[in-house]
Amino acid sequence: MKKLLPFVFVGAAALGLAAWMPASSTSRPTLTAADGALEESMEQMNGCLKSLLKGINAETKDKALETLAKMQSAVLVAKLEKPHDLKPEELLGYRRMLVDLLALTCRVEGAVLDGKFDDANKLVKEELTKLKKDGHDKFQKEEKH
Repeated sequence: MKKLLPFVFVGAAALGLAAWMPASSTSRPTLTAADGALEESMEQMNGCLKSLLKGINAETKDKALETLAKMQSAVLVAKLEKPHDLKPEELLGYRRMLVDLLALTCRVEGAVLDGKFDDANKLVKEELTKLKKDGHDKFQKEEKH
């Protein structure tokens, strides 16, 4: 039995390694957008912005950080989507605006982490709301009935 013990350890290690390694690059989970994901992510971003506009302070810090993470997640989903009604040159601007939005949410998060709540609130009230308005003015098409 003692002679088999090293082989048992090697076998267990091999099984653990096999379970740890991905079978192939195509089997790795990826962030994907589902049908309606763009609309859902935009609604989530809007809800997050409304929550952040209520104000960020020491008492709401943890909730604000959670909200910012949700907003960033929604931005990443939106980046996977390509609105069908945008021309190629508009799509480039749309994608750039999402990159700017993600960067801005990271700036707000940094201010919150540093305890600079006045700075965080200013970024939300001035820059995030402006970016939302600019994006809607530029890319949101009127609903046709």
